[in-house]
Amino acid sequence: MSIFQMILISSWAGISGNYFMDYLGFARPVVCGPIVGLILGDIKSGIIMSAVIESMFLGTFTVGAALAPDYNLASIVGVALGISSGVGVEAAVALALPVAFLGQFLMMSIVYPGNLFLLHKADVYAEEGKVKQIETTYLMGGLLWFLKGFIPTFLALYFGSPAVKKLFEALPNWLVDGFSIVGGILPAVGFAMLIDVIGDSKGVWALFAVGFILVSYLNLDIIALAVLASVFAYLYISKDSKREVI
Repeated sequence: MSIFQMILISSWAGISGNYFMDYLGFARPVVCGPIVGLILGDIKSGIIMSAVIESMFLGTFTVGAALAPDYNLASIVGVALGISSGVGVEAAVALALPVAFLGQFLMMSIVYPGNLFLLHKADVYAEEGKVKQIETTYLMGGLLWFLKGFIPTFLALYFGSPAVKKLFEALPNWLVDGFSIVGGILPAVGFAMLIDVIGDSKGVWALFAVGFILVSYLNLDIIALAVLASVFAYLYISKDSKREVI
């Protein structure tokens, strides 16, 4: 991996992992991971690895001050080192959880307190009518989010790829096979968390059951299922809108 690729991937981690981009969906592993594969010239592996990591964090998201593990950082570092080391999905899975918790720690200890400090500074500048200083504090808050993704990603890529390759070459086969098994189990955990989030909504459960039947028994591919889901979503929202108008 070249230094230029490291900078590109680290910059993508800083951009896609901020609070606003997370709400737009760019922080999700299945979105940000393939971009890493594209930068490294192996988009197929990027899609496969990011899909596995996405399934690990499928029911995980941040609600208010309850910060979720940083699945964005986990995906970018995991996919990048998984591809560059040549180990593949096993490396991506093994690295995903510790990197996710590292990102969560950085958000709790640096990014959120730093943004809170800047927010209070902006309040002071607003009382004093200092518009330029308010803009500066706003940009500094965004810079904290960028550095949270850029710095750990760049350090991991700069020092980590050879180390990861040597580590997995030294590991016994039974342990590497264990990583493969974990990679198969964790998606089930992610789906279980997603089902728990769905809760006891009868309407959502009905749609979930319909989707399961279409895929399992009628062998519909993902594109056909996505089109049907879009139609169902449109009809569902349209029905709710009419109720509010009435």
